[in-house]
Amino acid sequence: MIVATVNNHYQLGGAETVARQLHEGALDAGHDARFCVAEGSRWPRAKGLRPLYPRLFARLHESRFRGVIERLAPRRKWTDQRFRALAHSDADVVHVHSFHGLYASIESLAFLAKSKPLVWTFHRFWGITGGCDHPFDCERYQSGCGQCPQIGRFAVGPVDRTAAEWKRKQQLLVDLPLTVVSPSKHLGRRVRASALGKNWIVEVIPNGVCPERFKRRMPVNPELKRSLGLAPDKTTTLFTNRDFHDPIKGFPLVEAALQTIARADIQVVLVGGNSTWARSRLPAQLDVVDAGYVKNTERLAAFYEAAEVFLYASDGENLPCAVLEAMSAGCCVVATPVDGVTELIETDSTGLLAAGNDANALAETLGKAIDLGADARCKLGIRAREKVTREYSEKTMVESYLKTYERVVAEWGGR
Repeated sequence: MIVATVNNHYQLGGAETVARQLHEGALDAGHDARFCVAEGSRWPRAKGLRPLYPRLFARLHESRFRGVIERLAPRRKWTDQRFRALAHSDADVVHVHSFHGLYASIESLAFLAKSKPLVWTFHRFWGITGGCDHPFDCERYQSGCGQCPQIGRFAVGPVDRTAAEWKRKQQLLVDLPLTVVSPSKHLGRRVRASALGKNWIVEVIPNGVCPERFKRRMPVNPELKRSLGLAPDKTTTLFTNRDFHDPIKGFPLVEAALQTIARADIQVVLVGGNSTWARSRLPAQLDVVDAGYVKNTERLAAFYEAAEVFLYASDGENLPCAVLEAMSAGCCVVATPVDGVTELIETDSTGLLAAGNDANALAETLGKAIDLGADARCKLGIRAREKVTREYSEKTMVESYLKTYERVVAEWGGR
């Protein structure tokens, strides 16, 4: 089977992690797998990796020649054409991730879905809204959007075009033979009940993690902490973020919560994009380690292994890979009670959920985690790892997707 996976980035956040896992899993299973990537300027020479924008053009696009190359070979136009050309490729199935109408148009997505078996993983809500990535309590996406309360945020933009975008999706996507995969039961229910997704086949395939990649030696090794520049005598509290500037990923809430944590026995570790800016926003008296964005999986796993507490505070989530990784590493997870996170964390069993999605509740729960002591935190971490190993393994996720590919290809042949 020839599988073409499409995503905007090769490495950035959870969606990219899942896309790479599935690409590599298909290769390991003996399939001819291609990973088509739209954004970025440099990519590794990984097996099957096929940039939608030529490598030379991508490098020039990030240089002083950006204006020239954009006039001669506009990136969006180029990636849209390459995406659309998959309709005439030898791929048996196309798997689309992180589609926001940016690396290709909705028209091209519709054209491709009419030409090839297509699986579309929803990492957020964009596919059933007029443009927002998460509607929160807004129900306008059920009847046409407009008057959007998220103007200025990704992926709505500075001008409210949500009503027109919703109408385009209704005209182009509603009746397509789409198989949509949601990693969480929460989003799966929302897609099935939506006006745009009512005719699609919706499957729930949870994200997965390799338990052997993220694991822990009990208790935490002091030498490991020292090697990472951490204090062995303090409770390490890890907070990872794809981009600390992205408000939906929870830094504003964490910032407010940490303003009230004036304890000398904890050390907060920031891992992610724009972490230096985030560090500048936290109290000067708080012991904070700015680790930056960590690309290397082994180094990231070491930070998880060294952390006693993992902090997660997104406003809205699907089934976050970061929480799965922390659970696999045996961390005591402290999280806000949102969306798919509640499918992973059960208070006093596999972690601690805050009583509400506010700074006071988060600070109170973080304080509780620190006061529990090492033994109680270890017990929570052990149960969390057991749950991940049992229900959220990478192997299970890959096998489930391969079965979905086989089904959509067989049904397409039956048409």
